[in-house]
Amino acid sequence: MASTASGKVRPRKAGSSPSTEEDKASKAREEKLAALKHELRAARKQVVLWKKPLATLFHFVLELGVLLFSLLEWVWNRKFVVFGVLSLTSYAAYILMTTTSPELQYVAYKIKEAAFWCFLGILSSVGLGTGLHTFILFLGPYIAHVTMHAYACGTLDFGPQIDSTRQSTWSAVDCPPEPEGGWTDPITILAVISKIRYPAMMWGAGTAIGELPPYFVARAARLSGEDPDDEDLEEFHETLKDESANFVARTKRFVHNLVQRAGFWGIFACAAIPNPLFDLAGITCGHFLIPFTTFFSATVLGKAVVKVHIQVFILVTSMSKPVFNGVLDALAGIPLIGPSAAESLREMRASTEAKFMSNHVEEPKTNLFAVVMAVLVIGMIAFFLVSIINQLAQRNVHRQDKKKLQTKVGSLSPPPQRK
Repeated sequence: MASTASGKVRPRKAGSSPSTEEDKASKAREEKLAALKHELRAARKQVVLWKKPLATLFHFVLELGVLLFSLLEWVWNRKFVVFGVLSLTSYAAYILMTTTSPELQYVAYKIKEAAFWCFLGILSSVGLGTGLHTFILFLGPYIAHVTMHAYACGTLDFGPQIDSTRQSTWSAVDCPPEPEGGWTDPITILAVISKIRYPAMMWGAGTAIGELPPYFVARAARLSGEDPDDEDLEEFHETLKDESANFVARTKRFVHNLVQRAGFWGIFACAAIPNPLFDLAGITCGHFLIPFTTFFSATVLGKAVVKVHIQVFILVTSMSKPVFNGVLDALAGIPLIGPSAAESLREMRASTEAKFMSNHVEEPKTNLFAVVMAVLVIGMIAFFLVSIINQLAQRNVHRQDKKKLQTKVGSLSPPPQRK
């Protein structure tokens, strides 16, 4: 109701109530902010080395400075704990590196081996850039070399000659001398898997550790109620609202619902089956405050036990001599390219196995496959480094964009009403 100059009360026109007008204004503000967010995100995606090299490098350096300052601040706030841990670790490392005890030397090597493969696993899944595919670059070649060693030498008794942490030893080890009665233990797929199980599981444990940052970021954001500087978390919230029918959106919704409803077993299933959407599972667990022990135990069991053994079994089986020869025979039956491809692969394996023999003399010649693999490895590492630079640069731009959004929110907010 509204009053006129004469003091009479007249009814307010329909649709003009204060609450309706406020709703319209609020909706208009939300639409403007959503449009601005979309515009800023589109501009942020253009900050890459091949489009804006100088701007990308500039923001990359700024973000490195922010991260370095945050690290120093974190260390300073926990200086006594950090000093104590570093002191104990240094003392233990000194004892293990200078000991003459065979038992302690074995323990030191196993710790070194676990740290090496765990670190590579973390690099593979921690979310730096595109992720370094360390299974293809390191663990896969190591498994292939051990498998070929076993079938070429007729034994798995390599001793300490093959150091899994030193790639130069993988194909530079001679077969041990065969005893008079020959080798008694047959070479089986399960025996080869047992030989490489420890480094493979340590790599899998590293991939599980690399999944923790999305979980902790989402958990901290939910507990604090603040909007963190994390684009993956923003995309997660958009995923919850996305009702489109395309395959990616439906898959994301399936992973989200599976983890939320099934709990431990849902996380375990997502971790055990190779899929590129496990980051969404970690964010979901953090957002819905699933206990850390539940999330991490399910992730470790899925990745370090089930998933790793699936990958190792497939690779060892494909590299075992009976299966490999069977595949080549089938490949040779393909018209035109089959016979030549099978012969090339057969010669490649024979030349690799010949390196394991003590009387083998390396002929100086260019191996096309080795050149291609070297170029592939260099390309993957270069792409990984470029993706890290792009990601950190875009994160720095995102920090600045959030300030712009806060300023815009302040300018769009209605003025306080006078009482």
